[in-house]
Amino acid sequence: MNATKRLLLPKWFVVFIIVLLSMNFGAHSQEKDVNSRQEWKQIRQKEGITVFTRSNPGMNFKEFKSSVIVKGTLDQFISVLYDIEGLSSWGYNVKSASLISREADTVQVYYSEAKAPFPYKNRDGVYLNNFKWNAKERTLIVEIKMPEDLIPEKDNLVRMEGYGSWVVRDLDDGKLEITFQMQMDPGGNIPAWMANMFAGDTPYHTLQGLREAMGEEKYQGKSYDFIR
Repeated sequence: MNATKRLLLPKWFVVFIIVLLSMNFGAHSQEKDVNSRQEWKQIRQKEGITVFTRSNPGMNFKEFKSSVIVKGTLDQFISVLYDIEGLSSWGYNVKSASLISREADTVQVYYSEAKAPFPYKNRDGVYLNNFKWNAKERTLIVEIKMPEDLIPEKDNLVRMEGYGSWVVRDLDDGKLEITFQMQMDPGGNIPAWMANMFAGDTPYHTLQGLREAMGEEKYQGKSYDFIR
């Protein structure tokens, strides 16, 4: 008889070990991706608006973030974001925008076309906004997603992809701290190095336009129950 016996492990135990190792590897990979992100780099500070960019793993285009403190209320801010047709009057390079759907006061989906410089085609995208109110922190978070296949792509336009958020904190003195953040892929053949050169323009001019829009008469005097 053989002096050494082979150790036979139950199949369920082998499967458990494989799953455990996979979970650990996945967690390590996610941690590595998060840790490999670069720190935010300030690239512009003008008229009270501060703009940052950073590079993320697997992304050719830089993520941007901009912040500003403005006079106004949360109701005014929401009113501006709900006026989708008015987006072209203050949104940076927005040619047109139209509402697709709105559920209660907390979810809206809209379509927008953005102007691109010659010889590139204009860009378009579908945006889903999810409004979340944190009463304890007095902070409104608007998640921005760009769902695919909701509207067929058009031959004369290039579909954009991305995700981001608005974070609006009520400062309790008639002012708001607004932060706008996006990771975008403009699609098509725009070189990443060229797009990254102008990565600060969109967040800067977007907040500049938003600040001006919030002072318009049509956005005054409205109230939204979900932030009460």
